[in-house]
Amino acid sequence: MVFVFALFALWTGFAFAADEILIGDIQDLSGPNKAFGLGTTNGAGMYKEKINAAGGIDSKKIRIISYDTKSEVNEAINAYRRLCDFDRVAAVLGPPIANIGIALAPISETKKIPMIGLYMDERATIRPNGKPWTYMFMAQNSTRVQGRTIAAYALKDLKLKRFGLLYNQQNSYSVTQVEPFIEYVNSHGGAIVARETFLTADKDYRTQLTKIKQTNPDALYLPIYPQEIPLAIQQAYDLGIKVTILGDNSFIPFSLANHTDPKASEGTYFPYGVDVNAPRLAEWGAEYAKKYGYPALSQSYGGWDQCGMLAEALRRAFSKNKNPNGDLIADEIMKTKDFQGYQGSITMSAETHVPVALRMYILQVKNGRAVTVTSYVPPQD
Repeated sequence: MVFVFALFALWTGFAFAADEILIGDIQDLSGPNKAFGLGTTNGAGMYKEKINAAGGIDSKKIRIISYDTKSEVNEAINAYRRLCDFDRVAAVLGPPIANIGIALAPISETKKIPMIGLYMDERATIRPNGKPWTYMFMAQNSTRVQGRTIAAYALKDLKLKRFGLLYNQQNSYSVTQVEPFIEYVNSHGGAIVARETFLTADKDYRTQLTKIKQTNPDALYLPIYPQEIPLAIQQAYDLGIKVTILGDNSFIPFSLANHTDPKASEGTYFPYGVDVNAPRLAEWGAEYAKKYGYPALSQSYGGWDQCGMLAEALRRAFSKNKNPNGDLIADEIMKTKDFQGYQGSITMSAETHVPVALRMYILQVKNGRAVTVTSYVPPQD
């Protein structure tokens, strides 16, 4: 009888045992972006513990199965296929890595197992024809929103006009922030005076930075990854580029000055998914640090949020069908409305599968630490 049930479960795609719901987790846990991957996984794990302590979903406990991608696309593809075909998960928590989200999107149409992640490139949720991928969802603001937000703040609040850009031309996360930034600056009275690129393997950006310096910019915009940020900031400082630095949410609030001359990063501004100074977040962050031994990142709070959004979608799906399939779960994720997460109130867009008008926060580095300067509703104009 057990053998017959197992065959039936495999044939139907049945993902739910009597006492647990399996959720996949695809993250960089040992590669160059492991700080983000571990943060996302840990945050999701804390939400899982909370919901399991409260009785789980439909009397079932959640179990998360994590696979390490090492930030490699092929590793992520193999992990997703294994989670779908072998582990038989109900859904997958995706990484905060744009290239991986983009690569998994078309495969999800075949596997029909929904993924909700912190990747920020809208190509991970929107097809080339403008329609959303059925099973792909974003749990934070996109790179387009982020690029426009920091551009609006730089122009309107900091009164900056001339911008030099340095970014990784091989990284979709980097590239897809640049175009909306340029678009916003050009349409609101600013000017892009320099636009320089580098490759992932590069460690020396001084040639590009020297060219930027010669254009006399008001600010240097760096939409790049954590391992690239201190190199660019320190090299710019050493070259005598003493202008405002603008960044992205890959800037880590508590460690930037640890990797550069503190004077090099002083005054840097960047958009972030959470308010690091809010008492509610500080309390959770203290709990997180005590549990894991290091501070929470934006991705840690985002991991909690994406797991919470998925859990609520699963709860709704189970109320409709005791064995919900990927289509029903994806439909319930799409119906997410006013989920109260650490990033704010999250409502999913049915047209883009990206949160609608999710507030961002502008952080400034002071004395080696980042503090929240203001909150900012992403500009629509």
